[in-house]
Amino acid sequence: MGLWGNTDKKQDDGERRARLEQLTATAKRGLAAFADTGAALAAIHAEELWRLVASTWEQWCNDNLGLTERRVGQLIEAAKTCDSLRQTGKLPRSERVARELSGLPESKQVEAWEEAVAEAAGGEPTAEQVAKAARKRKPKKARKAPVAKPVNYRVPGAAIRLTPRKSGFTSYVAALEHALQLAKQAEQAGAGLRVA
Repeated sequence: MGLWGNTDKKQDDGERRARLEQLTATAKRGLAAFADTGAALAAIHAEELWRLVASTWEQWCNDNLGLTERRVGQLIEAAKTCDSLRQTGKLPRSERVARELSGLPESKQVEAWEEAVAEAAGGEPTAEQVAKAARKRKPKKARKAPVAKPVNYRVPGAAIRLTPRKSGFTSYVAALEHALQLAKQAEQAGAGLRVA
């Protein structure tokens, strides 16, 4: 057995090339069948069929579809979203609408979709309606505490630079007091101070 599977390359490559051509044709049908397109692209990626004709996934996306790797990823995510919404009995008609639900867990996707359908009075919800319902279910991001910037102090005979770290920094005064304690201990121990 070789690195990528079966060593009987001629037979294996023929079957895999046929599968690649079939899935590529499905992917090229266009955005009208975005769910089928995304599912075909996901299969090409998962089964690594693109390796038959390209050295990288990005190269295959560019050469065979004329799409960026990011755009192909969006189509795959939209197809996964449609797959999770099948249980509702109503699917988004456009990839743009389905994409608004990506990033949510499957149960939250269904909740947001049902809310958007209800808001659209049973009609086709717009991308804005779906985005609004999805935003309600996205977890709030914790605000990052700002990291203090380095500060230079000039004192007679020396220059001191305090560079705060992300963790453990409380204040410049606390840092200076701690540094003063360390300097006193080093002097008392006879170790001397380090000159940078």
